[in-house]
Amino acid sequence: MNRLIKLFVGCGFATLMGLMVGCDKPTPNTSQDAPVTTTETTPPVDEPAPIVRRPNVSQQFVGLDLVNVRLAKALQELPYEVQTLNDYAKSVNQAVWTPPQAPSTQSTLDEPTVLRIQALLNWHHHGVGAVDGKMNKNTIKAMRVFQEKNGLPLTQTMDLATWQALSANQHLNEQPVLVRYELTADDVKIYGGRSQYVSVAEKVAEKFHMSRELLKSLNPNTPLKAGNVITVYNPYQPNEVAVSRVQVKRKENILYAYDKDNNLVASYPTTVNLARTPKGSYKVTSRIMEPSYNKDFRNKKGAIPPGPNNPVGLVWIGISKPSFGIHGSPQPEQISQQTSAGCVRLTNWDALGLFGAIEEGAQVEFI
Repeated sequence: MNRLIKLFVGCGFATLMGLMVGCDKPTPNTSQDAPVTTTETTPPVDEPAPIVRRPNVSQQFVGLDLVNVRLAKALQELPYEVQTLNDYAKSVNQAVWTPPQAPSTQSTLDEPTVLRIQALLNWHHHGVGAVDGKMNKNTIKAMRVFQEKNGLPLTQTMDLATWQALSANQHLNEQPVLVRYELTADDVKIYGGRSQYVSVAEKVAEKFHMSRELLKSLNPNTPLKAGNVITVYNPYQPNEVAVSRVQVKRKENILYAYDKDNNLVASYPTTVNLARTPKGSYKVTSRIMEPSYNKDFRNKKGAIPPGPNNPVGLVWIGISKPSFGIHGSPQPEQISQQTSAGCVRLTNWDALGLFGAIEEGAQVEFI
């Protein structure tokens, strides 16, 4: 059931009521009437079962933890095949960055190499925004966060140390960047209305976390109709580690996500408003998928229905500062290129990923 978010002063306000369930702890036996005459053995500790996913399916969540359960609700599974890829797509999947021949010169990155760099950054959970094959500002920001996490020098361009670290994970290296996907009837259905997609290209591009321009260039002669097989970017898997704290760096337009041990587990490009986005520390108070939007909560008729092009996108994560939160965006390709009304905007797919991972009560810091 969709919940109405009553929003004012630019972004919004939401409260959720939760139910706390407690368990009684077993009472230890403290009797000293008789000596212990039995020998206790420690039962073997079961190793956690390895996660086994079906091949050729991305955004596949098989864990029973709360993060996987929420992610399964938020993000659709994406089945694909790679047998019918054309030569260009194969060149992207096999692309390898090579250093410039002369140390004083910079290497020229072609589109296949950039697409592979963007994919590896995303798969390491440092989001680049809409994948477009361009070494844009969001891609460079993601690369620098990756460098910082791995103790590498911060650069504006790819270098050997960064590429080696980025491509060191064999499992990620085996994932295809571009894949083939068969469009369904739902993929090409436009429902109409103010909050809905306005074109099939917009809907399909957002489903695969890519720009409409890239979608078109990869499929110049294939109509976006049900049953047709198209070439798309492979989103693979989002961060599946529970997030206990996020930090929003307002000037950098980056959201950093940390686990309970203060390890950086993900980062996302953002849109904020330096004049209105708050500073300080707050708590997550609500997480809502497919929110309605109402700039003036006194006018119930002014509510904008849920949908991907709703002003707050597909997700609202409310915080303990009334009317402010973290949410999706109806224009994912414009993330970090706009100014928000004061909230923190993410792409819809990043907002859905954070919805799945962030814990109720998680700390939200603005600096």
